[in-house]
Amino acid sequence: MIKKTTTLFLFTATLLVAFQFAFAQTNKQTSINGALKVYLDCPYCDDDFMRTEINCVNFVRDRMQADVHLLITNQSTGSGGTSYAIYYLGQQIFQNKNDTLFYTANTNNTSDETRNGLTQMISIGLMRYVAHTTIASNIIIKSTSIDTSTIQNTDSIDAWRSWVYSIDASGSWDGEKQSKSESYYGNISADKVIDKMKVSFSVGVNYNKNNYKLNDTTEFINESNSKYANASYVKSLNKHWSAGLMSGYSASTYNNLKWVASGGPALEFDVFPYSQSNRKLWTFYYEIQYINGEYLEETIYNKTKQSVFQQQLRSSVNFKQKWGSANFTVSGSAYLYDWSKNNFNISGNASIRLIEGLSFRFFGSFGIIHDQISLPKLEASSEEILLQIKQLQTNYRYYASLGLSYQFGSIYNNIVNPRFDSGSFYFN
Repeated sequence: MIKKTTTLFLFTATLLVAFQFAFAQTNKQTSINGALKVYLDCPYCDDDFMRTEINCVNFVRDRMQADVHLLITNQSTGSGGTSYAIYYLGQQIFQNKNDTLFYTANTNNTSDETRNGLTQMISIGLMRYVAHTTIASNIIIKSTSIDTSTIQNTDSIDAWRSWVYSIDASGSWDGEKQSKSESYYGNISADKVIDKMKVSFSVGVNYNKNNYKLNDTTEFINESNSKYANASYVKSLNKHWSAGLMSGYSASTYNNLKWVASGGPALEFDVFPYSQSNRKLWTFYYEIQYINGEYLEETIYNKTKQSVFQQQLRSSVNFKQKWGSANFTVSGSAYLYDWSKNNFNISGNASIRLIEGLSFRFFGSFGIIHDQISLPKLEASSEEILLQIKQLQTNYRYYASLGLSYQFGSIYNNIVNPRFDSGSFYFN
């Protein structure tokens, strides 16, 4: 297991280096010449929205390269809202030129109102630094957008050619007198995202082991593992259309897959221009995949290996407006050799402000399943069923949750008091 995992990681690392040079023709990072370099340090912010709205600065990924390190923290207010502290930490030529601003979102704010207000406050604080850059003459208080496509991209050479790499590994251990478990996870990924193209690679492994002591003489041990690798290339055709190539590899003891590889083309259409994706997105996505693989056990269709074509059609709607946010997705797929082996799924979530202080939350999904071609022929044991070790045969799956919340009273208590917020202890 360890040898296979090491080989898989080394192979992927080699591919990443190869692709680093394969796309060497894009050697300049899209940027605004002479603009302020800002590092956004806010993991819970809508950074895509901020990068779109604050279009007079260059956002950088390395804080050491920034002119301003933008650190944002938050705390709850007495009325249930959120108080944001925005710290402007000057670097480079702005060394020791720091500032702090505050923005308070009251308890009735939608996520769209909060991100707009926070982004506006961030922009105001950045102006003292932007005023010292060569593009200061392009700034007016009325907030006119800057078309970055008309500005020469000669600010800097990007040695990484817009590639971003990530390595993630983790392990967990849990135990008590009659049971114990351990799990390990690892992932390597590489992404290159520019205006006209998006390339992604990822590979990962997951291993789990569980021991259950049923009595003094009986012990049940279960081991499961999965591996995957994915690659995609997406090309922007125009404001509404995109095309791509998708490929993948996976192996899973839970899904009875010794190995399976897939690949094929995909096409997507957005009803709204992609430039409006921060606020609204309505896409139609179609792909057709060639799938080839082997099974760990003989399937209910008497197969030990199989090659098939599968197609998928999906439509997804996303809105983030003043009234709240919503997402709904409808998808269906079928194997071309037998259209009766199909899958249909509908899912959605919404957070809607009905009236002042009253909000409605919803999440739900429902699927009709007729395409479990990898199910093992032998029935699962009682232990495998109870511990969900193997995939079980079903023709539907659902989940739903609803919620209402109502708050009233003062919305003007912006005082932050963190006393006794350090946590509580619970004993079982």
